[in-house]
Parts: sequence; structure tokens; C-alpha cells
Amino acid sequence: MQLSARALRLALVLAGLAAFGSAGIPPAGADALPDEPMVSSLFRFFTDSKHVAVRSLMGDYATVVKGTTAFTVHVNNEHVTIPAISAPAGTQEAVDAITTASRPISGNAYQDYVKVRNEFQGGVSSRGRSLDYYLSHETDYLGQQLSGHYDRDLHDALLNLSFGTSYGWDAIKPLQDSDTNTGNASKRTMHWNVVATQVLRPTTVLRAGLEYNIVHGLQHNPYRNVYAGGTNVPERHPDERQRRDLFLKLNQYLSNRSSLKFNYRLYNDDWGVTSHELGADLSQYITHGVIVRYGYRYYTQTSADFYRPEYLTTDGIDGYRTGDYRLGPLSSHLFGGTLSVDLAQLAAEHNLWRRFGMSVNYERYFNNNNYSANIVETALDFRF
Repeated sequence: MQLSARALRLALVLAGLAAFGSAGIPPAGADALPDEPMVSSLFRFFTDSKHVAVRSLMGDYATVVKGTTAFTVHVNNEHVTIPAISAPAGTQEAVDAITTASRPISGNAYQDYVKVRNEFQGGVSSRGRSLDYYLSHETDYLGQQLSGHYDRDLHDALLNLSFGTSYGWDAIKPLQDSDTNTGNASKRTMHWNVVATQVLRPTTVLRAGLEYNIVHGLQHNPYRNVYAGGTNVPERHPDERQRRDLFLKLNQYLSNRSSLKFNYRLYNDDWGVTSHELGADLSQYITHGVIVRYGYRYYTQTSADFYRPEYLTTDGIDGYRTGDYRLGPLSSHLFGGTLSVDLAQLAAEHNLWRRFGMSVNYERYFNNNNYSANIVETALDFRF
């Protein structure tokens, strides 16, 4: 069986029916270039049961520079607010249960803690090649990354091979307080990946990939303390880490305007962590422009070699200590659903409403550490 390049694109669209883009800008590539410059904005607001709030205002721009060369820009301004609580300083109530970081305390010259992050990403792409630059700035953290990508179609466009690499360099300047003694530090990350996408049938697409990372520098949280040897001491992780993972994804389009997605990921690193992740998604068109998605994910992992639920001495294990639950034995479940509405499809004749899109997402998370959460997210998309 052979498919033309046009049939390949159709198969990818059908098998990826759930890919309802919130920003409204298609991926770069010769077959996805906008006919004219596109600008869109997206506002997101998140809050939890403890009134921690995250407000994000994002903007995207895409245009054709010349011929098949596309230029894209993404910006994001994010505000995180952690409210002050009423509790005596130094008590268990005044310490975050997961990070052991001190929470802001009301009525004691403390105010709500507000953290601002500004993000920028820009790139150019043409004929399967792309080059991108990423910048993220916070008061105590500056992250930068330069990445490149190349892909090529083979076998009458039934097979696509993609190769990517990136180099990231971060400057870390922890804010000093009574229990933070980490000085200025840095982190460098080298990343490589290879991904193969195969069209098995007009309605079935299989993707497989390998990723490899080498990380040097500060990799623990400079604000997190660990209870060791009967006292609280700063967290300490190794300065080097090699990370490897393999993933498989299968997209299947169904005849009732729905699609199924299955994915599996195997991860391993030289800290001793091995994890497995298995997930599935079902997406369904309710009507033109309205999509509902249901999803489930199971995750399990082993612990890092130096992780212990309790350290008998302040030296930890070989000088390393962690309070990060993500480095301990963990199994978790996540399930939920999303309702997405694109008014450009429902009200195409209305000049104002057709610029809007919106989505509501609910997820339930729980793990073996007796932690659970209900996550509700709403998004409003406005396209200029």
C-alpha cells in the first residue's frame, strides 16, 4: 500500500483528531505555513484549595518570511501568588509539607509571596529544518536554550525521520534567607533525540523515539531542607546526571469522528531511577468545533540510590540528601477530561465571536504517598 504526501497529511490529521490547538497557530513546516501573519493570545488562570494562584498571559505570532521560511514568536508573562497563612513561625503549619520551605505568615510583617516569570521563544523553520532560542527569566533563575531540528520524509512520505539536539545553560542565584546558604550556581544540559513516525494505514500512525540528556551543575532545590540526623539540613544532589528514555505512541482514528491515542514511556538514569508510564486518550467531536477528550495515565518508578525516607546522619548517603518526593518510590494515577470549544467553527459568520476559543479541563490525581488533588483549569483564547 502506498499513499501520496497529501494522503499522508490527511492520515496524520485524522489520527490526531484530538490535537485542538489553543493558540490557533499550526506547527511550522512547508505544508503548515500561514497565508498571512497570525497573532493570537491566551489567558490562563489556575488556583488550588490552598488559594495558590497562577496567572499566565501568552501571545503567539507566526508569519512567512520568504518562500517556505516561517518565523514564530511566543511570549508568556506568569504571576504565581502564594498567600500568607496564620501560623506561628517555625511550626509545622508554617512549613510546606512537600518542600519544607517556609510559607509566608500573615500578621508577622509577612505578605503574600509573588513570583514573576517572563518567557520568550523565537524560531525560524524551512523545509524540515528549524532553529529555536528559548529564554526564561525569574528573580533567582535565568534559563536559556538553543535547539535545532531536522526531519525528512521517506518511502513516499509514509515514514518521517526526525533528529533534534539542544544546549541549555542556566544561571541560578538563590535568594538568601536564614536557612538558605547556597551561593550562585549554574546548570548545563545537552539533549539529543531521534523520532520515527510511520503511517501504518490511512487512519493509523505509529511514533517511536529515543532521548538522551547529560546534565551538569546544580540539580537540587536550594530552598529545600531535609530532615537528617535529627535536624534540618540543606538538600544535596549529585552534580552530574545522565537521563535516557524511550517512548511509543499509537494514534488510531475511528469512524465516528473520534480517535484513540495510546502511549508508553520507559525512563532510566544513572541516579538509579527507572520509571514506566502508560496512558490512553479518547477524543470525540460532539459537533463541528466542539471536542471532548477523556484521558488516563498510570506512572510508577523506583527511587534514587541516595533516597531514604529517613537519614540517620546529616551526611545522608555518600554526602547526598533529598527531600524531593519525585526521587522516591512512586506510583500514581491521573484521569480526567477536557471540553474544547472553537467559536471560529460555531460562529464563523460573527466577526467577534469567531475570534474566541475556550476550554475546561478537570483532572483527578492520587499517588501512593497519600497525596491527591483535583485539578480544574479553564482557558480563554482570543485570536487577533
